[in-house]
Amino acid sequence: MMRKLVGVSAVFVLAMTTVTVVGEGVSGAVPLSATGSVSCKISGAGKFAPKLTPAGNPVTVVKVKFAGASATSGGCSSSAGVPNSAGTLTPVTINSVTVKGAGKLVGPANANSCAKFSTADAAGVVKVKFVWGASPAIAPTVITYTAGLPLVSGSPTDTITLPSGATMTATGSFSTPGTGTVSLLTNIVTACSATWGPYAAFTFNPSSYVSLP
Repeated sequence: MMRKLVGVSAVFVLAMTTVTVVGEGVSGAVPLSATGSVSCKISGAGKFAPKLTPAGNPVTVVKVKFAGASATSGGCSSSAGVPNSAGTLTPVTINSVTVKGAGKLVGPANANSCAKFSTADAAGVVKVKFVWGASPAIAPTVITYTAGLPLVSGSPTDTITLPSGATMTATGSFSTPGTGTVSLLTNIVTACSATWGPYAAFTFNPSSYVSLP
């Protein structure tokens, strides 16, 4: 009977050791946060709710979401690294990025009108996530832009730019000092007219870019 108990104890200890080792391995596989800088050209599309119209509606908030990506190879240039056990930085090659953003623009009444969108709408809260195609793998970046100044500029089509004075908080790669620019060169015509839009959706061309930090 004693031999059986000893045998069972040994199996239990071995099992617990295995669980511990596996757990440590999973934890150690989490990508490290990169430091340095990166810039990527992107293109993609987005949506507004309510849609943009010439006169707009009596609303002060316009919801916006967008998604884009760089070329899958060679779409980015960077000077980035991750810490290693020697206390130095291991260089990181960043080939691409996917970007997803969502939040709200705020403005005066009829915030979804052409005139207010082009001159007055600012960031309420807009959160953007960047997922990097990198070797070695690095942690994504999440930046929250809050309470910015008017975001739209440019001609003959509008460019939506963050931060434009917005307060930023960031986590993940390139989060120190926590700065990052998103510039979307859209297909939204700058000049207002009675036939402007409407824009329930928009696109942004490959000259758009993200730049961190």
